[in-house]
Amino acid sequence: MIANVHLQAIAILPNIRYNVCEKTVRTSGLFSIMIESFFNTILYIFLFFSLYLEVFFMITFFEERENMKAGKPAQKKLSYYPSTTIIVPCWNEEKTVSGTVESLLAINYPKNKLNVIIIDDGSTDNTWHVIQKFKNNPQISLIKKENGGKHTAVNLGIQESTSEIIGCLDADSFVEKNALLEIAEAFNEDQDMMAATPMLIVHEPKTILQKMQKTEYHAGAFLKRILSPLDAIYVTPGPFSIFRRTVFEKIGLYKHAHNTEDMEFALRMQTHHMRIRNIHTAHVHTTTPDTLYKLYRQRLRWAYGIMKNTLDYRFILFRREYGILGMIALPLSFFGVFVFLYNFGFILFHTIRSSFSKIIEISIKGTSALVPNFDSFYINTDFIVLLAYVLFGIGLVIIWNGVKLAEGRFSPSMSILYFIVLYGFIAPLWFTRAVFNVALSKGTKWR
Repeated sequence: MIANVHLQAIAILPNIRYNVCEKTVRTSGLFSIMIESFFNTILYIFLFFSLYLEVFFMITFFEERENMKAGKPAQKKLSYYPSTTIIVPCWNEEKTVSGTVESLLAINYPKNKLNVIIIDDGSTDNTWHVIQKFKNNPQISLIKKENGGKHTAVNLGIQESTSEIIGCLDADSFVEKNALLEIAEAFNEDQDMMAATPMLIVHEPKTILQKMQKTEYHAGAFLKRILSPLDAIYVTPGPFSIFRRTVFEKIGLYKHAHNTEDMEFALRMQTHHMRIRNIHTAHVHTTTPDTLYKLYRQRLRWAYGIMKNTLDYRFILFRREYGILGMIALPLSFFGVFVFLYNFGFILFHTIRSSFSKIIEISIKGTSALVPNFDSFYINTDFIVLLAYVLFGIGLVIIWNGVKLAEGRFSPSMSILYFIVLYGFIAPLWFTRAVFNVALSKGTKWR
């Protein structure tokens, strides 16, 4: 799910340089000066808190660095292999479900300890026909039901399972061979851990938008790993989140929660003070939207779900008993949307105003106004510009370490550039609509 609105806002920070430091000497009247000063003050406050949060995350990173081995884990043997059931809910997944199941069958785990339940949630395509190829496999059970939503399919699988740990894998995701082994080892080592989330990686990005999301996922994975030791994870994503069976026995099954049941369930776990850890060495590849419309629909659902679930669990906000989750992580996921939109609007307003000023200057001076005037002795030392560069620099460090965590080493790629250049311009599309939908209590569709 996305993962963190604050980190996503990094994408628009480079653009703050445009006219943020522009003086108000050309504004007309004292009232205009006061208004601009007011909005500048708000931006200062937002940037200050953003800097505080980034420094906080980096301090946590340095404290955890020794425990954050990068790269793909080596094969290992466990002293105990807990019995495991992986549920694969399907709805019109004829193109990807076969690869998803085959990736499960190929993992390094005793076959007598692993069961897979494939549930066709009333698909209207050939999904049921495609999964018939697995009907004779003793590890796999096939179930067909009327369409009721993903959470009903997962709940049915949980009720059918008798395993010690139970997980879900979306039918458009693929696990690496040692993913379950890494998670099972974590369960063995930490008896207080009730759920585990994996490292999510974009599967074979082809379009510019998918490559942009690749960097977004890398940065988000880094932040989730930082939130893990702070007990502040608030989403257990569909691709390969694994739970102890006792979790469902104590707090119940999934509920319909604004099409983001994975967030509601994680928050419900947090209210019962159940530990959720991120196992960054368990790599799972997930398919991401390849067009702007598909991306918009997905992120609108995510943004709307984050806001609505946060409102449902608003009693967590700013409550010390919920630690970093209540004081930082959850408030950031909610209010970060408004901060992002404010910063974007601020930049857009000053950019438009500067453009009009330039047009007037050209009409007076002619084409000579288009020639840039460079002054080698001038360095812009305006505080807000320097602050923006510091924020951007720390953001790049976060991306750098996110890439290292996922791939074992950092290598420059166009994905990083696509994220920096594009994300700040397209994210307001779904954030704005999400705020509108929340205000009017208008829900979103799954696809």
